[in-house]
Amino acid sequence: MMQELADKVWKNPGFHDAAHRVELAWLTKEIGGILDGHADIKDAKRLMRSAAILACSETADHRRAAFRVATCAYVLTRLGNFPSIGTRADVASARASLPLMLAAEEIASADAHEVTINGQTVLLTDFQQKLWLNLIQSRRIAVAAPTSAGKSFVLQGYLSALFDSGQPKSIVYIVPTRALIAQVADDLKIQFRGLEQDVPDIVTVPVDAETTLAERAICVMTQERVQLALGAHPDFSANVIIVDEAHSIADGSRGVLLQWVIDDLLIRNPASQILFASPAIRNLDVFGRLFGLDDIVEFSSVEPTVAQNFLVTTVESATKGKLVIHTAGDGSRALRQVAKLQLDRTVASRTEKLVHIPAVLGHGHSNIIYANGAAEAESVALQLAELMSDREPTEARLALSDLAKEAVHTNYALVECVKHGVAFHYSNIPTQLRRAIEAAVSSGEVDYLVCTSTLLQGVNLPAKNIFMFAPEKGRTRALESTDFWNLAGRAGRLKREFQGNIFLIDYDKWKKKPLDGPKDSVVTPAIESSLSDHHDQLMTVISGAPTAVRSVETDLETIFVRLYTDFKGGALNQTFERAGLVAGDTQSGLLEAALASAGEKLTLPAAVLRRTPNISAHKQQRLYDRLSAKIALGADVARTLIPSHPRESEAFQSYADVLELCHEIILGIDTSKNLHRFHALIARRWMLGHPLPQIIDDQISRNSSKPVRTTIRSTLDLIEGDIRFQAVRLFGCYSALLVYALDNAGLVDMVSSIPSLPLYLEIGASDKTMISFISLGLSRVTAMKLNEMSARKDLDTASALQWLRTRPLEALGLSPLLLAEVRAIAVN
Repeated sequence: MMQELADKVWKNPGFHDAAHRVELAWLTKEIGGILDGHADIKDAKRLMRSAAILACSETADHRRAAFRVATCAYVLTRLGNFPSIGTRADVASARASLPLMLAAEEIASADAHEVTINGQTVLLTDFQQKLWLNLIQSRRIAVAAPTSAGKSFVLQGYLSALFDSGQPKSIVYIVPTRALIAQVADDLKIQFRGLEQDVPDIVTVPVDAETTLAERAICVMTQERVQLALGAHPDFSANVIIVDEAHSIADGSRGVLLQWVIDDLLIRNPASQILFASPAIRNLDVFGRLFGLDDIVEFSSVEPTVAQNFLVTTVESATKGKLVIHTAGDGSRALRQVAKLQLDRTVASRTEKLVHIPAVLGHGHSNIIYANGAAEAESVALQLAELMSDREPTEARLALSDLAKEAVHTNYALVECVKHGVAFHYSNIPTQLRRAIEAAVSSGEVDYLVCTSTLLQGVNLPAKNIFMFAPEKGRTRALESTDFWNLAGRAGRLKREFQGNIFLIDYDKWKKKPLDGPKDSVVTPAIESSLSDHHDQLMTVISGAPTAVRSVETDLETIFVRLYTDFKGGALNQTFERAGLVAGDTQSGLLEAALASAGEKLTLPAAVLRRTPNISAHKQQRLYDRLSAKIALGADVARTLIPSHPRESEAFQSYADVLELCHEIILGIDTSKNLHRFHALIARRWMLGHPLPQIIDDQISRNSSKPVRTTIRSTLDLIEGDIRFQAVRLFGCYSALLVYALDNAGLVDMVSSIPSLPLYLEIGASDKTMISFISLGLSRVTAMKLNEMSARKDLDTASALQWLRTRPLEALGLSPLLLAEVRAIAVN
């Protein structure tokens, strides 16, 4: 009956005409255009009744239309979107004007969506309630929902509920980036703040093998850090596994490693509850198939939680800044003109469009501007800051500016930008500074944020408006439609913004038209896509011959190591089956034969090879053979192979020797150019805890002919790419093979002398005290300053926390944001 009524409403042209008039009235008010038509209270009343009917429909288009009407006519009842009621005072007060039956229904339905989290009663959307009910029933779940759906809020509430009992509990929360480690860890600390129960440890750095694991802990780590924890602690397992941004299982070498650590966690505890969470995915069944789980509950949400307006903004006259704005509604409708505006500014170049259009249309609101790369992000931000130069810096903005100096460099572009409420955000910015930028955006201190594709990696940054012009991901590769919709999800966030606007500048000039593309994607695990798309190249890698396709070399080497260890362990057929291959068919037969042939050349055990899964087994074998040959010359020679601790005087030469060997054998680099010596120098300084501004100063002196901004960015790239990724990988491989070679030679006593260089490189510290401060959740900048104040360099985590709590914090001489960071740890 209700569906028939909804269909009847939908077929009525009067409904669509009235909805269009109300929407245009809203948009015109939002962007300051001139309204051609009008919308009156009669439209609103009719739309309220129609939206209430359409909200009950089983048709997605009906419900989406009802939501768009609701955001204008304040009908938020039957959509199950109760948190939005608290977004604006006039929305909440509209309840009094609802028809009596609808008001009664709203109250009853809202009560059904109330749950208690940490002693607080909260209202959930339909989607959030479904997720909550499945979580508390300990079900395994694969869920896909837009960025704005509020998955993380429910999930973190559930994790806090798990620790009510006081029983031992281990949670592994896997995130794809270090930036998300900090974000999730901070959110969880806030979630547990003020609770009476025994709060679990939030662990973000893998502890060494000698340190006892906490009985009650949430380990928030990337798959690389989880792998280190699994290797160091054979008894490490998880009661609950959270895989955030689970679609990253398709991302090459890191996707293969993610699959591998999940497999290991499930082997260690087959009863683990697991949640795969992602944005819109069409094939949620992929996770059950890939991990052999037949009890996964799959559900997705396409319901909007905020209204989004896609506004095609065309430059009609570049010299006078004439704009014509059309609305595409929620992205699915034909264009209709909303307004004509004149900026009286030249908007001819790409930068001018990304500066002047947001400056006018985004005035007074929170804004995200998408830039194609870090250099462009800085340029756009600097010009925006110049336009905002009449703004007086607030205390909070000055504190953020000071942090940019401490965390990066005095001449960093961000130092001046943030004073005027403008910032930029890209991947290689130090984590602490990025988090501070995100906090400033959330608080409103920064209302213009220029970002790159980093924002697609799950970073939680809402904004009223998003501005895009021919967006790209990577170098010259147009943004795919699924990434576009993911980014658009940042425009308007649940309980933050009532509506979100996405301005598409000169859309007709874009390489791709993402509005016409799918909102969801099909996830193909990296191991599966490589087996199907790169079979010949994979066979070349397995044979040990050089490969001509360097772009996928690391991905294929990781798959080789995975397949080889499965082959040696008798699990190859299972891996083939889960990856979509049939055991015994031609392709799987060729692969198995190639692996068997490789096994005739390899003496290294699979358990050793998998300690460095992203380096070919053949390359590991060659490096091992070189080390073994030297160790065979005697204990004195063997001792020279052990890398020095960063504080030892001979550390630089020691690292140069290791990297020379690894560059030659693993990377195939011409070592006569001495790149290994340069990387050894930077790696040592980084591990010693040298401040990043000091390292950048040295690079500026070395590259005096280059612009300072360019040198700063290239140094950030150097630290993140060559030191925290490549050097970690190479030293990790070297150390694992050295341990095995020394064991085989009967020189076990030497193994304990090998320093944990991969960990030191990952976090930028080598003193135990500084590492302990970082393990507490402090940034490298803060940990470095505290480490300098401490007389002892061997404090464990508990002792480091006690040291903090026995110091007058105000006397530490820290800048405001660093002091706030310390206070949050010491007090809580």
